[in-house]
Amino acid sequence: MDFTKIPSKLGLSFFWLISVLLVFLLAGFFTYFFIANQQYNHTNLDKLQASIQQHINRRLQYEVNDAIHFANARYHSAEQVIMTSSQHEVTQALDVMNRFYEQNRRRMSDVELKRQLLELLRGVRFFNGRGYLFVGDQQGKGLLMPTQPELEGTSMMDVQDDQGVYFIRRVRQVTESAAGRGYVRYRWYSLDDRQRMENKIAFVARFEPYNWLVGAGDYVSQIQQDLQQEVIEYLQGIQFGKNGYLSIIDLNGKVIAGQGVEQFVGKTYMQLENPADRARIATLLGEVKSDGFIHTGWYRNDGQPDADQLLYASVFPAWGWIVLAGGYADPSLELLLQQRAQIMQNDRDSNITLVLLMAVLLSIAFVMMRYYARGFSKVFSRFQLNLDQQSITLDENARALDISERIVDAAHEGILITDADNHIIRINKSFTRITGYILEDVKGKNPRILGSTSNSTDFYKAMWHALTSQGQWHGEIWNRRKNGSLYPQALSITSYCNAEGEIENYIGTFTDISQRKAFEEQLEHMAQSDSLTDLPNRRSLSQRLQHELDVLKRHPDHQLGLMFMDLDLFKTINDTYGHGVGDQVLITIARRLNEIVRVTDMVSRVGGDEFVILLGNEPGEMKPAAMKLAQRIIEAISEPLLVAGIELQLTTSIGVALAPKDSSDAAGLMECADRALYQAKKEGSNNVKLFNTSMVKDEIEL
Repeated sequence: MDFTKIPSKLGLSFFWLISVLLVFLLAGFFTYFFIANQQYNHTNLDKLQASIQQHINRRLQYEVNDAIHFANARYHSAEQVIMTSSQHEVTQALDVMNRFYEQNRRRMSDVELKRQLLELLRGVRFFNGRGYLFVGDQQGKGLLMPTQPELEGTSMMDVQDDQGVYFIRRVRQVTESAAGRGYVRYRWYSLDDRQRMENKIAFVARFEPYNWLVGAGDYVSQIQQDLQQEVIEYLQGIQFGKNGYLSIIDLNGKVIAGQGVEQFVGKTYMQLENPADRARIATLLGEVKSDGFIHTGWYRNDGQPDADQLLYASVFPAWGWIVLAGGYADPSLELLLQQRAQIMQNDRDSNITLVLLMAVLLSIAFVMMRYYARGFSKVFSRFQLNLDQQSITLDENARALDISERIVDAAHEGILITDADNHIIRINKSFTRITGYILEDVKGKNPRILGSTSNSTDFYKAMWHALTSQGQWHGEIWNRRKNGSLYPQALSITSYCNAEGEIENYIGTFTDISQRKAFEEQLEHMAQSDSLTDLPNRRSLSQRLQHELDVLKRHPDHQLGLMFMDLDLFKTINDTYGHGVGDQVLITIARRLNEIVRVTDMVSRVGGDEFVILLGNEPGEMKPAAMKLAQRIIEAISEPLLVAGIELQLTTSIGVALAPKDSSDAAGLMECADRALYQAKKEGSNNVKLFNTSMVKDEIEL
């Protein structure tokens, strides 16, 4: 045996082994790298598509919820509409009657004058022709009933509604009150069915010369129907995105409004000629069980049917409506699908390239094993070429992902993206449109630069707790624009995690809800204010008084003052010049009171010519400040005032009570101030009295 050849053979065998292992290692590394890259691309695209789809869902839900909120607000405003309009009509009628009476009382007999006054009102109509003025006397006799003249001249005192209520007696109680006017809720015969009664609200007032009851009102259901058409016209004009719109059908399948279904409006699905249209609407009715998303056949905004459309549906029970939002296709999703198709094509091309490269690699391996010295360098050259080709493919995929990220700019909502440390790295154009900030202003900064002091620390703690435990948070928040102005926004924040479950980004989307908030504040103001003087009403006074008394309990060294005042002989002004002049007097007095009191005090009107002034609690003795302010009020009220060309001279009486000296609860303090007012009027009016316990004893003795 030639032993000199053994090392040579061992070296050759070792070379073959190393070469084969190297080939398999390279092939395994290349395959792993390609698969990992492909999985990474698809995972990110899936997450981005899910995020965009979630945005579409939230937009559909937001539009429907906003529409339901608007419809609900208008539905519940029907009573306020009736009350405001009926008071206006009755007030105008009384002004006309008073002028006519003053002009003709010396030229006509009482009988003729009464007849002429009633005829003046007979033809007056309002509320789309439904509303009218009715007149009765204090004995319950109907003097003017335009819609049922056969009842004129008959007593209605014992007439009951379908619930057994003597509503005429209620009307008389209102007009017999000190104010001589007010609202009455009752039931009367329906316009559609004279055998059935419906709820009505009327404003009634006393015509002083003949002690008549003059009133006007309307059915709540009729006003709600008027408002319903207003809501339909508003919702029908809403369009979001390029193709998003709202549709309305009722629970019986009648089409109310909507883009793409105009040809069906006013018809139930059973009245449609096309069986496919009937089946489509019937299927929709079967799908809507409660508020939520459904996939069903519906119509695009151009009227063409869509076999499978994502809709968000919500039921508005008050009018028996189903409100739908659909047709909204975010342009970002279409661009994303195009990018996905391009990347999938690149993946297929890369697979073919991989097979060819693997075949070439194996061929090179065999050549390298046979021609080591000459073939080794060629293997690495081709391997380098393969890596270069893969680098090009990766660059193309990276550019595709970059394009996909820009899709966010097409969204209507403002969007910002932060890194795991909550530093802003990305915003879209809608963010700049809403806040005024551009990327250079906020990049690398914490989103707290957008915040305002309107939100408490506990609010933000709860927000981060939800993000940590649930991965998302939705709610309303006050933020600040670049120009410093505050605005409310509906905000959604989602945490984005990588494959290992570690947070990589936070994504926030928001919309400006300033208009909706303004509408809600207007409704709240109407509920808290007196409709004539715009002063706080009795409800606002009760809330503020209770709050101040609660504060007083925590500060024993503080005192609180409460003034009750009314205008002396104010009824004479109403009787002489009419309620129109009286209302202007009350408005002027309210303005004077607001100019006199301190910033911390509160002036409220609680009814008729009665005003209550709450003096904010402060340390020390309250009595000197209260009496001094009362004297200033008396002097201000006594100054002449000019109303409708008439110069009037008024006086006032004031009762003052102090807390906790006189009482520590709201009802007791109000009663003490009222007793002091009674004593002031008893002693000649135009003065002020401070409450003391002897007033209670005097009243008991009386």
